[in-house]
Amino acid sequence: MSSDAGEAVTSTFDAENATAMTVDFLKRLGYKQIWQPMKVSLDGELYIVEMMFQTLSAKVQINSKTKEIKEYEFQSGEAAGGKSFFQSKLMMLIVAAVPTAILALKLMGFF
Repeated sequence: MSSDAGEAVTSTFDAENATAMTVDFLKRLGYKQIWQPMKVSLDGELYIVEMMFQTLSAKVQINSKTKEIKEYEFQSGEAAGGKSFFQSKLMMLIVAAVPTAILALKLMGFF
């Protein structure tokens, strides 16, 4: 009697299990980075797990009854700040170059 209740508790498939299964799946595909879960939703029998690593996002659909991955999709886009890594480095270079140029011109006597 108590073993039936124990089996029911251990056999439930929830959002946490779906997220862990998605991370394992991504690692098996060769994406061993640290993924951040963004969203988990249940649509009928399908858990839809959305994960993100820097500019790469993954969307994985898992059947909650069979625990089988039905579909997955990767998308590459810009980082959450809306600026790419190159653009932020360029901005830092410009911000550092202007004061340096002004200092050099002052030392040379132009200002």
